[in-house]
Amino acid sequence: MTPGTDPNMHRSGVLRRRIYAFTIVELLVVMAVIALLLSILIPALGRAKDQAKLALCKSHLRCITRGALMYADEHDSLLPLDTMLGPGYTGAQGVWVDNPHDTLLQAVEKYVQDPKTFYCPSETDPEYGYSRGNFEKGTIGYFYFSVDNNPIDNGELSRFLRWEAEGLIEYPRQLTNLMDTATWVISDMWFSGRPTPHRWFKKGVNYATLDASVHMLDRSPRKEFR
Repeated sequence: MTPGTDPNMHRSGVLRRRIYAFTIVELLVVMAVIALLLSILIPALGRAKDQAKLALCKSHLRCITRGALMYADEHDSLLPLDTMLGPGYTGAQGVWVDNPHDTLLQAVEKYVQDPKTFYCPSETDPEYGYSRGNFEKGTIGYFYFSVDNNPIDNGELSRFLRWEAEGLIEYPRQLTNLMDTATWVISDMWFSGRPTPHRWFKKGVNYATLDASVHMLDRSPRKEFR
């Protein structure tokens, strides 16, 4: 061999290339690291995605509330009045839904023109999510509380947009300066035993009040009713 010649050189003068490969142990370590990173990143990505949907939901609720208030401004301070009895209602102890809302949709259509505004982007139930069919039926994805008939009068749900005078319960359609601005107007849907729409957040229910501000619950909705 000529002095200074690399022993790994072929006779043709081309250097041999050493082939390196991972061992099984090294592959297992790499896979374990990747799995660990995914377990950390996926929940974070899920929360970030729902954070964006949460912001959009709040925008929807604010728009609908402002639409209802603008309608009232043009109609002697009367909010759009709708019914809480829907096609799923089967009695005070049974199943009920807060739909349809034909009157609300007709009242605010010139103020809220995008149909998707009436649906929470985090809602996964197709019955309450956005679709052209749902919108045409008047089925929206939020609870609206200016109602002419409340089937559940148990001292909790009936606190929404109502007052009591001389022993009579009235649903306050007409706005006055004496009304509590923290009174709920519209909110995410929630049902007992069912996950709330914004599942990455405690309780996860947004609601809008008469001052057109939007808040998120940090405890049970029934304990926040006004």
